[in-house]
Amino acid sequence: MALAAFFFAAGKASADGPPAGSIAVACRLEPEVLDVGRPAGPLTARLEVFAGNGLVGLDPRELSPGVYVSSVAGRPLAAPSSDTEGIEEDPTKRSFEDGQDARGRSPLPNGVPEAVVRFARPSDGDPRTARDGDAGDVLAMVMDVPDGTSVEVCLAGSFRGAAFACCDQLRVRNRGLRPVPRGLIPVQAETRR
Repeated sequence: MALAAFFFAAGKASADGPPAGSIAVACRLEPEVLDVGRPAGPLTARLEVFAGNGLVGLDPRELSPGVYVSSVAGRPLAAPSSDTEGIEEDPTKRSFEDGQDARGRSPLPNGVPEAVVRFARPSDGDPRTARDGDAGDVLAMVMDVPDGTSVEVCLAGSFRGAAFACCDQLRVRNRGLRPVPRGLIPVQAETRR
């Protein structure tokens, strides 16, 4: 299970915690494994928003449209605009639920509603159409990492006008390898004397 990271918006965190009036956004990305051997499909992000103390959940319906992938494996991506291609959510696919704890503590609901943001439009390569991109675009950016490596994927957007960023770790299967089933013993060739 991947652990989501918190990033604060609207101020800098100090050793004593976040400043008053700040927010914390947790995100969990799905699928947790990007596999070249499977159709890419959508990349889904579950976002939970908390008051700066991380204890009080805020209404994710106040997230502005246009959440986008801001970096993949340390490679920054530009915010999508009219002249810059990017990986941006499909705003018609956004939904709200309490399906799990996006902070990574539990796969069970935690009583904090989450925005489910989907990157579900395959990239068309045309920079004039910014609202596209899916898991295949993210996988294409990490084909050079060793098989089985975890990479950080970060998202950015805004909540009540304050910019935020959050990141999660995804594992890459760039060779399409499948794990050997338990109990399967490789056949060894007989040696002749």
